[in-house]
Amino acid sequence: MSERSSERENYPIAPDSYITIGNHQSQRGNYPSALAAYDCAVRLDPSYAKSYNYRGSFKYASLGDIQGALADFDLAVRFDPDYAVAYANRGLLRYQQLGDIPGALADLNLSIVLNPYDASTYTTRGLIKYDILDDVEYALADYDSAIESDPNFAPAYNCRGLLKNVKLMDISGALADYDRAIELDPTLSEAYYNRGTLKHQELGDPVAALTDYDRAISLAPNLAAAYFARSLLKRNLQR
Repeated sequence: MSERSSERENYPIAPDSYITIGNHQSQRGNYPSALAAYDCAVRLDPSYAKSYNYRGSFKYASLGDIQGALADFDLAVRFDPDYAVAYANRGLLRYQQLGDIPGALADLNLSIVLNPYDASTYTTRGLIKYDILDDVEYALADYDSAIESDPNFAPAYNCRGLLKNVKLMDISGALADYDRAIELDPTLSEAYYNRGTLKHQELGDPVAALTDYDRAISLAPNLAAAYFARSLLKRNLQR
């Protein structure tokens, strides 16, 4: 155990305790209290990478503070250059919010080198290869690696199903992946939408497709694509 870790355990209230409080308050939707707790963790030990990573994740996901989150992830990897999760989080932010594809790939690649068993990191990298680089072969390899790392990680099945459906025209394989994603996570709205589209356009089963669109919208009322697809389907059914 490092001398610094030993000192941290002797704090009256350890930084990890404030992180736990922050996570709990965030889950309850009490964002000011959550941020205050994360700030306390940082102040208690300004070199503790975990505090910055959790505060950065909170700023990104809950507050929409992109620059604040980026600054925290930068500090996390500065204080712990082997912190795989912080690189993965920064890579996701760079991809989704900054459009910095080279930076995102560099972070995700390093995260995978440091921890080659994180399904979410493989899935994020696969999305970049699929959506941005149109590299179907390597995107599929990343989705396969994600599923190999965690056979219960539903988003990887959904993403692989979309690739099989759109790029490989493997309809049966895509349907099996969508089914598995929904089995693992019945709240995954995108999987219902994707499966509905497949049933609508590829299988010619409008009734089953409508059921999937309805479920997608009930889970994600802001999923505009599902409303549009459902409206087209209903229009065709009324003819």
